[in-house]
This record gives sequence, C-alpha cells and structure tokens, in this order.
Amino acid sequence: MSIANKILIVAGEASGDHHAARLVAAIKEELPGAEFLGVGGEALAAQGVRILCPASELAVVGLLEVAGRLPAVFRALRDIGRALKTENPQLVILVDFPDFNFWVARLARFHRVPVMYYISPQVWAWRTYRVRTIARLVDRLVVIFPFEAEFYQERGVPVEYVGHPLVETLPPLPSRAALLQAWCLDPRRFTLALLPGSRASEIERHLPLMLQTAALIKQAIPETQFVLPLASTAPRALVEEMVQKLGEGESFPPGPPLKIIEGQSYAALSAAHLAVVASGTATVEAALAATPTVIIYRVSPLTFAVARRLVRVSHAGMANLLAGETIFPELLQDDFTPEGLAREVLSLMGDRERLQALRRGLARIRERLGEPGASRRAARVALEIIEAKGRPAGGN
Repeated sequence: MSIANKILIVAGEASGDHHAARLVAAIKEELPGAEFLGVGGEALAAQGVRILCPASELAVVGLLEVAGRLPAVFRALRDIGRALKTENPQLVILVDFPDFNFWVARLARFHRVPVMYYISPQVWAWRTYRVRTIARLVDRLVVIFPFEAEFYQERGVPVEYVGHPLVETLPPLPSRAALLQAWCLDPRRFTLALLPGSRASEIERHLPLMLQTAALIKQAIPETQFVLPLASTAPRALVEEMVQKLGEGESFPPGPPLKIIEGQSYAALSAAHLAVVASGTATVEAALAATPTVIIYRVSPLTFAVARRLVRVSHAGMANLLAGETIFPELLQDDFTPEGLAREVLSLMGDRERLQALRRGLARIRERLGEPGASRRAARVALEIIEAKGRPAGGN
C-alpha cells in the first residue's frame, strides 16, 4: 500500500473513540484503501485501525490522577513518535483528549506531518492561553459547536464548523417498555439511569457516591430500579465489585435490581425516567434523549482548586452550555454528596412544572447541534489537508 493513504489517529475516552471511528469510516468512503493506526478503543479497532496503545491506559482527568499514568503516557508517546518516523503518515488526526494530544501534535510538527484537530479542547471554558498552542501546532481545527467556530475565528485559528456527530448516529430505538423488558427490568417501575463516566478514575470517584444515592432513593421509593450502562473503556470488573459490595451491605434495601449493561448509553437514557450523568458528552446524549438529568462531577481537591481559578464559563455540563442556562441541575465537587443528589433527584421527580420547563429547554439544545453529516464534512477537511500536502502524496 502507498504511504500516501496512511493516517495516524488518536482518541481518548469512549465518546472520542466513537466519534473517531465514524470519522475513519467516512474517510474510507472518500479514500478507499486508506490505512489507519494510532490510539483508541474498541470502536476504532472495529474500523480496522491498528492500535498502538489502548486508550483505556491513558484516559484520566486531573493533575494528581495523571501522575499515576505517566509510565503509560511516556510509552504511548514513544510508540507514536516511532510510528511518525518509520511509517510516514500523511496526516495526524487528534480527537479531543488535549492533555495527551498536545504532545502528539508537537511530535507531528517535529516530523513535519500536518495535524487536523477534530472536536476542540474546551479552551473557551478554561486555560484560554492554550489557543496559542493550537494555533502553533494545528493546521486545521474542526469543531462541533457553532460558538466554538466564532471563538477561534476571532483569534485567527483556521477552523471549520461541521456540526455534532451525535446527531447523525443516534439510532431509532424501541419503546421504553421494550428496552426495559430486554434488560429484564419492569416497565411499570420508576427507572433511574446512572452514568458515572467512561474513565476508571471517574468511576472510582463517582460510582460509590451514585450507589449510595441509589440506596437513599430506594428507601424513599422502594420500587425504583436502576440501569448502569458501561462505556467500552470502563473497567467492568471494578464496577461489578462496587455494586456487589453495596448489595452485601445493609444500606441498600432489597427490591428491584440495578442492571449493568454493555454500552447503550443512549438507549439507557431513553428508557430512563430520569438520569444522573457525569459531566461530558453523555449530557448531550441525555438532552437528545429528552431525559431529565442531574449532572455530577468530582476531581481531586487540587485539580478543583486550580480549575476554579481558570474556568471562564458558568456551567460544567455541555447541555447547559449549549442552552445558555441551567437546564440540568449541576452538583459539582463538595456539592455532590449522596444526600444532596438524592434530594435533587426526588425533588425533580415530584415537580411536574419544573420537568415541563426542562423539556422545553432541551428542544433548544437540539436546534443548536446542527444537521446530520458531521463525520462526512470532517472527512472532507482531512482530505483537503492531504491534498494540500501534494499529489501524489509523498512524491516530491
């Protein structure tokens, strides 16, 4: 195969892995026979990407949390640098995951390989100075929210707005009753979805508090049942251990089950009457599913202290940022406690007017996500960069 059709792609957490996989599929339609290698998860591997390092080994958030993964990070960067040198890819595509991908961009610049950054780091929210890094290292930035394009254009960064890939990929689903029956749950019972995040570090911080909250909710409403969809990058054994420990304790009342399912986060959100979701892409899925949601998140105290000084936006959840107001309640850091979360969930359940107002806000969010076809439009940007490097590529 010609080196002209070789692309290195790097994605981190589960959402980035899925968005990257759809981009790879779209590029293959335009460039049959293209070869891909890089960092990712199951979705990229299923597209035939040669995985140099599994994304699950790198996916962490926070200053202290990153320190524990430094050996894996250094190994991955070494392997990527070697691939850039020996395999001569025509393009590097970076998908979100900025703390790692900025280093990959530096390696690509050193080896004179053009860089396309797909799905912007949230520099408009905090650490705005990183715009200078993007401008220096990235040939084209491809963004999925319209306000991001305006932000970068004002700062002279070459940017293309393509819309949100979730709009084109969320599947039509069976009814709530059919979904719950397929998971051996009772459609007549109140169902709460729990989405603690896709990274092991997020699950370790969030899931124990979510499970304690579930116990409190069951004490108030014994017939409540729970569904817990696991991202492909999530450590199932760790989750099952946490659930088992809670079930063996006296704090979790007997009754309807907590069901763990593989993936299917959008289906779980659609089937649930209400959800508790870690801040991230899943909050946008919740908005598209029109599911009332409480957003939660915790990091280490040091990371939070630093972030609080640097964050420049008023909301943590992407759904709220898109709406420009607090559609979904947010419980962050010390406000995220089992008692506080249970109180918020039960309050939301019992307030019909508040739920109706929330659903009206969700309609506005959907309008701001653009039209289907984001992956195809992003693929065309990638091909433009390859063509700009010279055709036939590599033939100087």
